[in-house]
Amino acid sequence: METVYITQENCVLHRSEDHLILRQQGKCAGTIPLLNVKCIVLISSVQITSPALDMLFEKQIDVIYASRSGHIKGSLQSQSGNGAVVRIAQHHAFISQDTRLAIAKSIVAGKIANQRYLLETYQRYYSLVEYKALVLKMKEYASKLPQAQSIDEVMGLEGISARVYWEGYRHLLKYPSFARRAYRPAPDYVNSALNLAYAFLNSELTMCLATQRFDLEIGFLHSIHYGRNSLPLDLMEEFRSPFADAWLLGLFNKSILKESHFHGQENGYYLTSDGFAKFIALYHEHLEEGNWRLRFRGQAQNLKRTVMTGEPYEPYRCM
Repeated sequence: METVYITQENCVLHRSEDHLILRQQGKCAGTIPLLNVKCIVLISSVQITSPALDMLFEKQIDVIYASRSGHIKGSLQSQSGNGAVVRIAQHHAFISQDTRLAIAKSIVAGKIANQRYLLETYQRYYSLVEYKALVLKMKEYASKLPQAQSIDEVMGLEGISARVYWEGYRHLLKYPSFARRAYRPAPDYVNSALNLAYAFLNSELTMCLATQRFDLEIGFLHSIHYGRNSLPLDLMEEFRSPFADAWLLGLFNKSILKESHFHGQENGYYLTSDGFAKFIALYHEHLEEGNWRLRFRGQAQNLKRTVMTGEPYEPYRCM
């Protein structure tokens, strides 16, 4: 495994010959062989001793510090120098209009396919006419992607298909509170939860792409903006529906997460303190049950393979 994630609370990493020992309250909580490891991600309150860090640098293994929400706090990189090769390949793929456009089309095709899959999974909530109309519209927009001549055209097809998707999504919710997808400030508690789930998803993917040594500012679908990491936004498109939308739909329809966990203000809806604690617990449970971090890492590696070899990019599909 190229990347190892250490998530145990209040642990210390020690060196032992050519592997690491994880100790918790003075007791051994596990061992970590370092064969084929390129990066170690320390999440939450994990500490590392100087001898352990020295060994990691000797083996050219990078260390990334991240919060439990996936936000990268900082990193320590060895002098292996292998990141330049990936970034040069990424820059070349970005500059090549044909390559960039092909990757962008694949990302949007994957996003629309995953959104359709969610609607098809819950089709029992629709009348036959409504269901067919929504799915056919999304299929129509997806079928136009191969002929798109520019990133703007691809983004346009993504946007119009998304409007159809959100029209369907609101009908899947048992309790009428969501009229349309809106960002900040969130006009209702469903949009508020979606905003937070997407923010966490962004952090997760940023962490995965960083371990692969990508230039995070350069995306293929999303343009370059000062102060914004565009590449995680690209990868997010494929995971929004299966990772965040479907999960929240289940929580709301089962009343596990509900309006009482939020409070509305003039500047939007936000989780209460108790609601936020509940959201965080549910989020980490969702991450582990679905083995999502493994899927995120796999997709980051797929993108790396595409920019390094020129192979067509295969987006994440939940079906």
